[in-house]
Amino acid sequence: MSSIETIHGRPVSRLHVRGSGNLIGLLKRKLGAWFHANRSRRQLLELTDAELRDLGLSREAAFREALRPFWDTNFDRKGGH
Repeated sequence: MSSIETIHGRPVSRLHVRGSGNLIGLLKRKLGAWFHANRSRRQLLELTDAELRDLGLSREAAFREALRPFWDTNFDRKGGH
């Protein structure tokens, strides 16, 4: 036989992992949020002081935001960044 079998005799490639679709969806959403956070934080650094003021941000606040790690995507934290 060419495939590895489990205790139940079914080939591993045909096993269905319950909830794996949810896990894959969660990973896709997390990766998307990380990508978006990283990109938007870099874009903040490209804005002029006038554009930042329009957004209600100072240059210092933009730098603080840009320095946050890409995986820190808790946007609704209290206290700003």
